[in-house]
Amino acid sequence: MSAVKRLSMELDGWQAAWKQLDAFLDRVDGVAEQDAPHVQTMCALLPVFSVIERARGRATGLALSPALASAPRGEGLPALSAASLAGGEARLPGVEELEFAVGTIGADGDGKLTGNALLAGSVTLFAFRDEKHGGEVAVRVPTYDFGPLVASGLVPDAIDAGLFSTDQRRDAAESGIAEMKTWSALRTERRDQLTTSAETVSLSSQFDALTVGSSASDFDAVAVGASSRQSECQSDRNVLLQAKTTVEEQGADVSLTEALQRAADSLQGQATDYGTVATALQPPRTATQSTSALNSLKTTLRRADAPGVPGQLSLEMTLLDVAAGTGMEEAVAARLAYPDGSLRMLRTLEWSLRFHWVFRQRWFDVRNRTALAPLLRQVLTPFCDSLTRVLAGTSTGIPLVGAVTVVKDTPTQATALSVSPGADLGKVQAGHVAHVRGERPTLALVLGWEVKGGTPGDKRLRIAPLNVSIAADAKLPGVAGMVRSGTPVDGSTVSLSTQELLEGRAAAGPQADGVVQETISLGTRLALVLGQGGGALGLVPPAVAAPYPGKTFALVPPVEVGATRLFLDGMPLESTSGSTKPVPVARPGELLLVRGADDEGTWWQGVAQVDTVDVRTGAAARADDATTVTPTPLCCGDDEEVVVITLRDLQLPRTLVRGVTLRRDFQGFGGPSLATGVMLPIELDPGTANVTVQDGGVTKTVLRDPELRVAVSVLKGWLGGPT
Repeated sequence: MSAVKRLSMELDGWQAAWKQLDAFLDRVDGVAEQDAPHVQTMCALLPVFSVIERARGRATGLALSPALASAPRGEGLPALSAASLAGGEARLPGVEELEFAVGTIGADGDGKLTGNALLAGSVTLFAFRDEKHGGEVAVRVPTYDFGPLVASGLVPDAIDAGLFSTDQRRDAAESGIAEMKTWSALRTERRDQLTTSAETVSLSSQFDALTVGSSASDFDAVAVGASSRQSECQSDRNVLLQAKTTVEEQGADVSLTEALQRAADSLQGQATDYGTVATALQPPRTATQSTSALNSLKTTLRRADAPGVPGQLSLEMTLLDVAAGTGMEEAVAARLAYPDGSLRMLRTLEWSLRFHWVFRQRWFDVRNRTALAPLLRQVLTPFCDSLTRVLAGTSTGIPLVGAVTVVKDTPTQATALSVSPGADLGKVQAGHVAHVRGERPTLALVLGWEVKGGTPGDKRLRIAPLNVSIAADAKLPGVAGMVRSGTPVDGSTVSLSTQELLEGRAAAGPQADGVVQETISLGTRLALVLGQGGGALGLVPPAVAAPYPGKTFALVPPVEVGATRLFLDGMPLESTSGSTKPVPVARPGELLLVRGADDEGTWWQGVAQVDTVDVRTGAAARADDATTVTPTPLCCGDDEEVVVITLRDLQLPRTLVRGVTLRRDFQGFGGPSLATGVMLPIELDPGTANVTVQDGGVTKTVLRDPELRVAVSVLKGWLGGPT
């Protein structure tokens, strides 16, 4: 079996392997999406319950402390230790309680369950860097909503003190029916454990104990407390209004949004009352010098502490507690449903991914080193060797035996050359280059050979699309775009000067441009696949002389999807061209990279194939607007010269609107990304480099997916498969 055939089969295996892993990742994402609305509800409502508890504290002196900070998937939250999750008896039940309910129960040395919760530490497995995920996105498991857990650890007694006790789990396992404590019941249980002390007396009760004869320091303490509570009410009002906006976006019941608004309005009234007290108790404190004025102020503070019935939560907060409690119970129940609640499923899949990933990463690494990379080197080495021979001016190296000629007229872009029936093609392999001589000489990149029909049959060289000069001047020899029957095909020496390569045209005349342009085309395709200096495959493509070496050209934006012309932003300095004669910035058939940002700030890198390069005035360029889909930019003055690059193809998924450049800094791709056609995480394909740019002080990843698609198309074309 040929190396090309074995490589094609290997690529099929890689694509199947990635599809399996990608399907698993999609399944994790799918369950995360199912869980997301419930997570968002919890994260929006927990601050609301903290507001309610603070209101309860102002009214009664007793309140649970706020729940742990939370955000969907822990985004933006600092890492925590398992120890920081303990001691929740006096705080609102938060998202950690759900993790205890679905997590593992700890056991002692004898295997006896202890009631401790065992939580796995968060681990970043890899980072996506493809267009499907919008760039570099880290994949961390588990994705705790309280933030990353720095290491695995035990949380003492968390199971039996939480929503799903050891006994309840045992009963569920035996009967298949789970009975769990509700979130509201757990909150009530914790409230009932709170005890009063001198520090839990409400501010209004402290104020009620004062008289006109009390010391200034006693009144100062109340003034400070009132001012603090005024700020607290104002802050809590903002929390409720933000929560209202969030739950409205999630489609919450109108009863909840109305309750949030009423409670926010009530807090505004409380803030006003606290402010009145705080102001009145500032020197000279005239309100404290009269019993009636002091009593009036005490009434104001009692109303601020407990609007409605003294010592009780206000009606507005009570109604909010009921409405928010309903939403919280629904979210918790959906996430903890036994056995297939969204959080249970998500953590199970994440746990599986954590271990599956280790083995899959190992498979990718070993398979790449032992099979894929060696096959890619074996198949692509003849391509590099043939180009090296052409550039060195020696025989191209194709092992054709005897005189071989073309036996049928063959047009440009043909993918086969019918040759002499007696030609011995047995040693010809993909990557060899044939010198097609005659009146319209060119080079043919051979991809294999075949015989069509019976004996002797039509013996044909399978080739990459043939590049024959289409120059139509009547004085030129041969037929434009045609290799005539009888033209010799061999491995004879091709002589190319550096100047011809820089100009992209043959010194012998336009009829021979095919030789120069096919050399440039092969060189840039190898650079696209392998990188200019080689890469993970250890295969360095020969360098083909190029004009303006190392230069990057700014383009006039926008560069739209499907653009047929590019316009350089300014004229390049001829002194940087690398030639003593005028040369174009690019050559026909050459591949160049196009990089820039779209209107959403995402950076892309695609590939353009050059057709022609001309220096024209703005007026002359506009004269072609009627026959091209890409109009001349308005910034090009009629008398101003501009470099116009006409394209044969441009691969970009989005219109680039700023920072657009044309470049030759090919970095190539590693075998795994070439094999799968996906910009794999760097953990699976370290041979495919990340490209980044600085954008407004922020480092952003350039999405190379369009560039990869062209590279894969080139590789598949060379292997004889569909592109």
